[in-house]
Amino acid sequence: MTLIVWDGGRRKRRRLAVGVVQNAAPMVRADQVRPLPTASTGEPVASAEGRPIVHVPHDTEGSRIGMATRVSGRLTANEPVTVKGCIEGAVIARDHHVMVTMSGRVSSYLEGREVSVDGEVAGRLKAGDKITLRSRARVWGIMEAERLECHAGAHIQGEVAPMTAG
Repeated sequence: MTLIVWDGGRRKRRRLAVGVVQNAAPMVRADQVRPLPTASTGEPVASAEGRPIVHVPHDTEGSRIGMATRVSGRLTANEPVTVKGCIEGAVIARDHHVMVTMSGRVSSYLEGREVSVDGEVAGRLKAGDKITLRSRARVWGIMEAERLECHAGAHIQGEVAPMTAG
């Protein structure tokens, strides 16, 4: 069996090296940046050449585990993670968003800055900020987060615990 893992970071670096980045802002040197306008002036920010400086939001592409993929073991990522397949083990992306889609299943441990569940999770869920349980979520185990958002239809069997230090 061959397992192919999509590495969004490698793809972005390759595209940057070639210079083909979609929706990218023009390169701006530090001496070209002016402070953002105040609400009272409302004037657009521009570089020394008169081109507008565009804020490019953080790319949320990240890693994806496809529907036909089954992983046994630990997945540690330093980027957002989307789980459409099945992971038997831990999924850890401490500083990023982790999403378990409708077809996704995670058993054992799931951790991220923000965790969204629309599939099945059995074990411990830990979020640095917020856990969102969508309408088709099925959770068995312990959830630990600062905030919990639960949509109508979500099923929880277990314990909701406040975030602990450390």
